[in-house]
Amino acid sequence: MRKRKWLRALLLVFSLLAAAGCVFLLLDPVDWLWGRGGERTPAEPFPGVADPPLFPRPGPLPYRTLNLLILGLDHGMGRPEEGNRRSDVLMVVHADFERRKVCLLSIPRDSYVEIPGHGRNKINEAYALGGAELARRTVESVTGMRMDRHLALDFDEFRWLVDLFGGIPVTLERPISDPKLGNIAAGSQILDGSQALIMARSRDYPQGDLQRVRQQQRLIIQVLNQGKKMASYPGAAWFLSVALDSLDTDLTRDELIRLAREFATFPVVDVQGGVAPGRTGAAGGASVFFLDPAGLRELVSSIERSCTVPEEFR
Repeated sequence: MRKRKWLRALLLVFSLLAAAGCVFLLLDPVDWLWGRGGERTPAEPFPGVADPPLFPRPGPLPYRTLNLLILGLDHGMGRPEEGNRRSDVLMVVHADFERRKVCLLSIPRDSYVEIPGHGRNKINEAYALGGAELARRTVESVTGMRMDRHLALDFDEFRWLVDLFGGIPVTLERPISDPKLGNIAAGSQILDGSQALIMARSRDYPQGDLQRVRQQQRLIIQVLNQGKKMASYPGAAWFLSVALDSLDTDLTRDELIRLAREFATFPVVDVQGGVAPGRTGAAGGASVFFLDPAGLRELVSSIERSCTVPEEFR
């Protein structure tokens, strides 16, 4: 009997010691591992991201509006970069943080414009001739808008980005049947990266290239929608950092996180899209698009003044 009591007492002591040790480790495991009073560097909450803020830092953003130039490059998916360095998508994302609205301005890729230092040519040649910097200067010259930042991505990067967002929801009024790219059924559905790329590149639309530009805007609007939803998630900083490291952009990590958090506070995703007006024609034996300067000034003025796109430019 005494032996059993002794065993029970010993087990009780061990149990109490074990419980105390567990509490100690839960309350301060780092001190236990590194030693009290010693220098230590706390583990980063997100690998590769130094202390990412969950919310924008105190104080307003340093700008009232931001113009981001999106450049969609004509290579990837097996299409070599050599000889295919044109930017076949040129879209300005105008974010107005006071009005909490976003506008999109697309410039048709065949727009026949003056490229600084290179004479007149299709605007999509600007990137091939001088990279993102020349493309920015060209768009600034054509629109009169300053381009604060740029983001360039090719076919593979666009597909990867859409998949990173978990796909994007769209509703197609008619199916896309493109013998070169593939098919997408009509109706409401979630497009993966490959399908979204078909929608962005296909010319299987009644209005051809101009309607393709509008379809590209639809995709960007849905990406913004997905981004707004994900911006409030605890892992948003890590997610945005992964996306940023894989793209050609001059947005900084801190800037992107702050912009995303600010965008997440918008009451609704109010995005209007417009296309630079003009007419088709020919120059140097090639089919081109001649911009309407007066119409473009009206469109740009409306975007900058009130972040709205008049119906005739949609």
